[in-house]
Amino acid sequence: MSNAASNYLELTTLKHILQNASTNGAAYNTASLDVYVSLHTGSPAEDDSGANEIPTSGYNYAREQVTFGDVATVANVTSASSNVTVTFGQASSDYTAPVTHIGMYDASTSGNLLFYGALATSKTVTSGDVFQINSGSLTITLD
Repeated sequence: MSNAASNYLELTTLKHILQNASTNGAAYNTASLDVYVSLHTGSPAEDDSGANEIPTSGYNYAREQVTFGDVATVANVTSASSNVTVTFGQASSDYTAPVTHIGMYDASTSGNLLFYGALATSKTVTSGDVFQINSGSLTITLD
């Protein structure tokens, strides 16, 4: 038997993770679950074994919190997009390599990897640059 998630499960899962009780349509409170975006020079991998996250020391880098708008299912694809612009601190020195992936964690440091993916275009960050993800440009999809 192969396994697949129903549209209902995908919708409920994203609502549970990405929206608090006032907006997720559920009776449980997920307000304490914050989501933070991380920048990586390679894939964090499904098991978070190859994190390649930009170091916090020497670069003025830290994960940044992100929030999401309504979760919706359209043409059997369930997704939610960021509803804020995510701006990382101005780089104090050149990043070790181009940023190729982002991750999303449940904590500002350490924590658990929730989602990850490759950027459409890698970005070289040099001293003085500010890495930014515009509102609506970060979309989580379950299908």
